[in-house]
Amino acid sequence: MMNEVGMYAEERKNKIVEIINKQGKIAVPELSDIFGVSASTIRNDLKELEQEKLLKRTHGGAISQSKVGWEPLPITSEVKMVKQKEKIARIANSLVEDGDVIAVSSGTTAFEFVKSLSNKKNLTVIVNNISIAGWLEEHTDFTIVILGGILRNHYHFVTSPVKMELLEIMNIDKTFLSVNGIHHRKGITTPDLETALNYKSMAQASIKTYIISDSSKIGAVTFAKVMDVSDVAAIITDDGIEKEDKELLEQVTELMIAK
Repeated sequence: MMNEVGMYAEERKNKIVEIINKQGKIAVPELSDIFGVSASTIRNDLKELEQEKLLKRTHGGAISQSKVGWEPLPITSEVKMVKQKEKIARIANSLVEDGDVIAVSSGTTAFEFVKSLSNKKNLTVIVNNISIAGWLEEHTDFTIVILGGILRNHYHFVTSPVKMELLEIMNIDKTFLSVNGIHHRKGITTPDLETALNYKSMAQASIKTYIISDSSKIGAVTFAKVMDVSDVAAIITDDGIEKEDKELLEQVTELMIAK
C-alpha cells in the first residue's frame, strides 16, 4: 500500500498532466504556487512525467506537445503568473521617464506594464493592441498612437505592412516587447511571422529595446525570429529563471530579475 507522501506525489503528477493538457503549457513557478511545493520537486515531477511520455519539458516548464508555432490566446495567458508579471512591470516602469516616446507590443505582460504607467507624465505611447489603447484612453492623458492594419482575430492587435511603413518614419526612445521565446542562441522569437516582422520594425525605430517576459519564455524557441539577444538593451524577467539560462543570457545582454 502506498504511503501518504507517495499518494500525494502521484495525485500531484496526475493533476499536473491534467492542467497541461487543458492549458497547453505551464511554468515551474506557477506549478510550485499551485501545489505549495518547491521548484525542484516540480522539476522532478516533470522529469518523471516526460519519461512516461505524458508531457514534454521545456526550459522553465512543460508543454502538452512540442510545436514551435503554438501560441496561447490572451484569455488563457492573462491568468498565468500574474504576480511575476506585476513585478516585471514595476522594473520596466522604472526605465520610463516623463516625456518619453515609447512603443509597447501586445501581450499580457505588456498590458501589466502599461497599467503601471499612470504615475508618468507627458508620454507618447505607440501601440498595436486595441485593448491596451482603450485602457490608456480611459485611464491616462497620454498621447496614444495606434498603429493601423488588419486586426488579428482573437488576439486584439493589428498586423500589416502599413504598420511597418509608419514605424519607419518614427523616432522612439524605448520599445518594450513581450514575446514567446527567449534563447541565448536562437534569439527573441514569436510564433507568428507577421508579428515578428512588426516587432522587428518597432525595435529598429527605437533607441533601446527591452524584452519583458516571464521566466516560462526563457529558453523557449518559437517559429519566427525578431532579433538577436545581443541586440536588446536588457531582458526583464522573474526569478523563476533557470540558473543555466541566466548564466548564458548574461554573457550576451543585461538581465534584470524581478523578485
